[in-house]
Amino acid sequence: MKILAIALLSIPGLSLAAQVAPASQPSPHDLHAAQCVAALEANTQDLAQQVKSGKEASRPVLLDRLVSGTAFVGDVYLHGNSDEKQARELANRALEAQKALPAPELAARQDACADEGAKLYAASNGLQQAVVKRLAKKRMDKLLGA
Repeated sequence: MKILAIALLSIPGLSLAAQVAPASQPSPHDLHAAQCVAALEANTQDLAQQVKSGKEASRPVLLDRLVSGTAFVGDVYLHGNSDEKQARELANRALEAQKALPAPELAARQDACADEGAKLYAASNGLQQAVVKRLAKKRMDKLLGA
C-alpha cells in the first residue's frame, strides 16, 4: 500500500462534514496533503527498515510519522473529500513526483510535513485522535511484520 492508512477514508459517519460530496478537481489542500502523505510514506519505509535491522530508537519516530501521515488523510476526509480513488491517485502522483526532488529538499519536506501532521493530530478531538493512533499502530505493525 503506497499511502498511509487510507482506511480512514472509508469510515462512515466519522463527522457530518465528511458527508459533503467531493469536488471533481482536487483542491490545493488535497494536493498539499497528498504531497505530505507521499513524503511521510517514503520516510516511514526507511524508518521501518531501521527498526527491522535492530535500531529500536527509530520505533517512536516511525509511529510519529505514521500518526502525522494518517492525520493528513483524516483531515482531507473531514474537509469533504471521501473519494478514496482520487486520494490514491493523488498520493501515487505525489510519490512519483517526489522522486525528482533532491535529497535535502525531500528531507526538508518530510520534516515540515511531520510537524504539520503532528499539529493536525493535536488539534483533533479525542475520538479522531484515537482513530488516527489506532490506524497508525496497525500500519506500523504491518510495516514491521508484527
